Amino acid sequence: MAAGCGRGDSELARERQRSRAYRRALQQHSPRKSLVERPHPRRRFWRIGLAVASVALALAPAAGARVTVLDGIAYGTGRVESPWPQSADLKLDLYSPAKRLKRPRPVVILVHGGGFTMGNQRDHNLVRIAKALAARGIVAASIDYRLLGAQPVLSSRVAPLAKALPDVPLATGVMAAVDDTLTASSYLRAHARKLNIDMKRLGLVGSSAGAITVDQVAYALDDHGIKGPKARFVASLWGGILVQPGASQLERGEPALFAVHGDADRSVSVALDDQLVARAHAKHVPAEYHRIPGGTHGYDGTQFFTRKVAGDETSFDRLLSFAKKRLR
Repeated sequence: MAAGCGRGDSELARERQRSRAYRRALQQHSPRKSLVERPHPRRRFWRIGLAVASVALALAPAAGARVTVLDGIAYGTGRVESPWPQSADLKLDLYSPAKRLKRPRPVVILVHGGGFTMGNQRDHNLVRIAKALAARGIVAASIDYRLLGAQPVLSSRVAPLAKALPDVPLATGVMAAVDDTLTASSYLRAHARKLNIDMKRLGLVGSSAGAITVDQVAYALDDHGIKGPKARFVASLWGGILVQPGASQLERGEPALFAVHGDADRSVSVALDDQLVARAHAKHVPAEYHRIPGGTHGYDGTQFFTRKVAGDETSFDRLLSFAKKRLR
C-alpha cells in the first residue's frame, strides 16, 4: 500500500477536535428524553430562482472538466430552539457539469460529517468529491443540516426512530440529519425539471456522521414506517447503522453499498460497516468494501485520496467509478 501524504498541524488539530467531539457525543447520556415531538412546520420551498446565492465556474481537479457551482440554495426550513426559537433556513450547494444536456443527469446528495455537532456543506473533502462527480457528468448536492447546538425540533415523520435509538443527545442529532436529508430529497424532486436532474438515478454519499445519516435513510427508514428516497447506491465512509436492529434492516433489492472504514477507527467502530457489508453480501446486494489496515477515522485516517486500495486506484477513485456505474 502506498503511504499517505503528510498533513499540516492545523489539519491534524481539526481532526483531533472532531474526533474528541464525536466521542463525547457518543458517550454522553441525557437524563431526559431527547426527542422533541412537535408537529413540523409546513415546509416552504424557495423558488430555484435564480436569485440563488452565487454562481461560479471551477476547474474540476481529476477530469479537467468545467463545473458550475450554485451555492447557498435554500432547500427548506427546520425548527430550532437556539439561539432562539425560529425556522432556520437549510442550505445546499449544487455542483453541475457546465455543459447542459437535454437528458436529465443523475444526482448525488452528499452529507458532511462532524459528530452532529459541527461542520457544513463546504467541508473541503466533500467539495472535492462533489466537483469530481460533476466532472464525470453527475450533479452533486452538498447539504447542511441542523446540528445539536441549535437544539433542533424534529418533525413528526422521524418520531418512529426515537424508539430505535438510545436515549442520548446524539440520537436527536441523527434524527435531525435524517429529517433534513429527507427535506433536501423532496426539494430536489420538486425542482428536478429546473435543475435538469433525474431522481430515479439518485446516489447518497456521507462521511462519518453523514455516513451514519445516509445509511439510516437508505436502509432503516422503511423498517420504521418512514418513506425515504429510492437511491441506486450509498457510500458509507466510516459510518454504519445506529438505529436498532442495526445492519439486519438492509434487505434484498435495496441500494448498492460502497464502504470505506479504517480497522483502527476509535470514533466509529469498524464493526458497523463490517456488519453492513456482510448483510449486503448475504442479501445479494452489490457491495464494494475497502477495510483499511491500521486506518483511523476520517479522510486522513484512511488516506482516502492517496492510499492505493485496488491496483493504482485509491478509495476516492473507486468511489467515483462505483457512482458512475450505478447511476448510468
